[in-house]
Amino acid sequence: MANSISDLRPEFWAREAQRSLFVENKAMSVANTQLRNILAGEGRKAHRTILSYPASATYTPGTDITASTVIGSKETLEVDTFLASLVTIDDTEEKQSILDLGSKIAARMMKDHNNRIEQAVLGQVSNAGHSLDDGNVGGVLGNNMILNTDVIPQVFVSADTKLDAIDAPKAGRTAVVGGHFMRWVKLQQAGRDTVFGDGVNTNGVVTNLFGWDIVESNNLPFSATLTIATNPSEDDTITIAGVTFTFTAALVSAGDLHIGSSAATTVANMVVALNALATSITEATDAGYTRISDENVFLLRDKRRITAAATSATVTTVSGYGDIVVSQDLTDETDDWASEKQTSLFCVRGCVDQVVQMPPIIEVGREAKQFADIVKSMLGYGVETFADGAREMVSVSIDASTNDWS
Repeated sequence: MANSISDLRPEFWAREAQRSLFVENKAMSVANTQLRNILAGEGRKAHRTILSYPASATYTPGTDITASTVIGSKETLEVDTFLASLVTIDDTEEKQSILDLGSKIAARMMKDHNNRIEQAVLGQVSNAGHSLDDGNVGGVLGNNMILNTDVIPQVFVSADTKLDAIDAPKAGRTAVVGGHFMRWVKLQQAGRDTVFGDGVNTNGVVTNLFGWDIVESNNLPFSATLTIATNPSEDDTITIAGVTFTFTAALVSAGDLHIGSSAATTVANMVVALNALATSITEATDAGYTRISDENVFLLRDKRRITAAATSATVTTVSGYGDIVVSQDLTDETDDWASEKQTSLFCVRGCVDQVVQMPPIIEVGREAKQFADIVKSMLGYGVETFADGAREMVSVSIDASTNDWS
């Protein structure tokens, strides 16, 4: 007979919490922060003046010169984004925890705020005055660019051509690329005398190639469309950044999505769930969702910033930031993901104006009617791409559906 000594077996806890695995912020260095000096103390808006150019014409002696009309206008950056978070830590929780809960939570708040600022800056690539796609590197015009070692030099040359055509400065040209793009850069440079730093410098630069500073970031904009024209069958799935959602008639497990009475109602339920991942939806005829785990909520909501929007009754656009992989296991093989795209930013450093009026701050106070600490954070910022900055930006549409992404 075995002895019953389970209560005598000691248990041990690691003093280090699980790693939060936020993106190491590097790409914010492409932003121009000079307007911060104007709005640092007070105010909400900073204006930049724009003056039209007077024209010149041939002068004929003895003939009056035609006057040019000069037009003045303005562009405005507004500090209009304020983010905050708050956690209450009871004294008993702090006392009985092996972790320093206050410092761990505060550190994660700071990382989340820094992540949001970088995504806001890199999201400005949508305002770029120039664009490159597969057609610019020998492929099909209008398609997302399929990368390979032959394409890599063409991307940099094509981006140079766009910027040279408008006489943009050559100094400070910076390419912000994702990990998959960087993979092809390294393969293209294999065997060449190229130094890739083990770390990055203060501007986030990994290396300099083809006259460009290269910054690697996992916060570049991503988008894809999902068509579900046929109502899913039991146990059909979709997967976003490694998190699986299962279509089912009865909710049981985390990530379950209720199958509605039609494809359109199922898709509508899915869109609501993807936009509120931490909130379960009560099961009904055309609704129902079981929230995913806290770790997966963090991954999709806080880190990858996943959002969903219905393009039509059966087509959904899913957007986020980073090297995101999507897949599906749907009964109808014609229902699938499409147009998976990550957008790289090729630009002149300083093309995006950014003002962080309230840098990420942490405050700790006492709860008046409890024995507890209140840990709260605040961030206030504004981001704007002015017309001259847009002319110094090139968006590069990368195909994120190729084999190297899966």
